[in-house]
Amino acid sequence: MSQPTPSTKNNPPKDQWKSMLLGLLLIAGLALLVFGVYLAVNQQEYIVMALGLLCVSVPASALAVAGRDQDASVVGILRDQAELLHQINEHVLVSDQAKQIAFRQKDREALREAIVEDLRTEDYEGAMVLVNEMAETFGYREEAEVYRTKILEAQAHNREVQISSAVEKINMLIDKYQWDLASAETQRLARIHPDSFEVQELPGRIKDARAEHKRELEIEFSQAAERDDVDRAVELLKELDMYLSPAEAEAYTEMARGVIGKQKGNLGVKFKISVQDRDWIEAIKTGEQIIKEFPNSMFATEVRGMLDTLRQRAAGQRAAMVEK
Repeated sequence: MSQPTPSTKNNPPKDQWKSMLLGLLLIAGLALLVFGVYLAVNQQEYIVMALGLLCVSVPASALAVAGRDQDASVVGILRDQAELLHQINEHVLVSDQAKQIAFRQKDREALREAIVEDLRTEDYEGAMVLVNEMAETFGYREEAEVYRTKILEAQAHNREVQISSAVEKINMLIDKYQWDLASAETQRLARIHPDSFEVQELPGRIKDARAEHKRELEIEFSQAAERDDVDRAVELLKELDMYLSPAEAEAYTEMARGVIGKQKGNLGVKFKISVQDRDWIEAIKTGEQIIKEFPNSMFATEVRGMLDTLRQRAAGQRAAMVEK
């Protein structure tokens, strides 16, 4: 009597266990492949993706040839996977080369944009650094030379504009006889542009303009003194005093004394007439001028003693006018 055959339901065949194992490997390979794709996209790392492809393709191929001779299938699968890995490696190398070319073009465009922006903001030193990098690092020497020429031209133009603007300002100061400010601005400009011929001429121009103005004051003062225009002569004498050295001032001493004497006499007459006419306000104004211009004179001392009385009378005069 024959023995009963064991049920395959309770004892799965060996091939079924292999299929289950290959299925688990396929799932793990898919997970690894997904992670590899993520790394390839975000970090340009392709090794994990290649391993994922291998882990997917091996069990998938093994499952596809189920039922065939297993030893022969495994050898064929390994041969196929080796070829697949070789293709993946070639693809990665080609991708890296293409990426380098693409990035090189992007870097070139970025350099161009940065140079143009530095030119726009007048950062010529920064632009020149980028031009040197374009020539030395990337090898675009002809294009770098074109940009270098543009930078030098823009720098020269900007320099001329700055100098012209500063010189115009200095000329305005000269026209207003502000010699100290003009000299200070000239020194500042010379520190920035020491090799500019136009800037180098400025000190001589200021000196000549100052000497010419001094000569004009001397002539006008002499003319005012000759025609007994005392007020104008005194005004000119005060301005001229800033230009005269002690030796030069000595030559004007006698003339100045005459002018000052006449000025003092004129103010005295004017003060006395105002008092006699009871024009207290004008008398106070003239008396204050005498004290200011001749503070140490005897006449100024006399006027000081009279001012309080004059102010009281002026106040009473204004009150009377209000009542009327």
